[in-house]
Amino acid sequence: MNELYLFALANFVICMAIVFIAICRLNAMKGDVLMRVKSEYAVYIGGALTAAAQPWWGEWPQAGSLCLAGAMLFGMFCSSHAWRRGTEDKVPEIATEHATK
Repeated sequence: MNELYLFALANFVICMAIVFIAICRLNAMKGDVLMRVKSEYAVYIGGALTAAAQPWWGEWPQAGSLCLAGAMLFGMFCSSHAWRRGTEDKVPEIATEHATK
């Protein structure tokens, strides 16, 4: 049972990091950001909170959950350079420009 608690704790920490980053990025978005980009980060928050709360309804996270949450967090870290260019409140251009043919 101790192993399950460790997985749950690690999963909770990773998921809370995802929630923190997603909230920060949503906070940096202004009105010109595409709705699909805003929706993406809102879904990240909902998914991470749900994954973090798994033990409360009897579903204990294990290696698969940790790998998936870790991969998502890694992806958010990898895209952090786009969010830190110049000023902190500037959203990456890709999030505000519509696709062209």
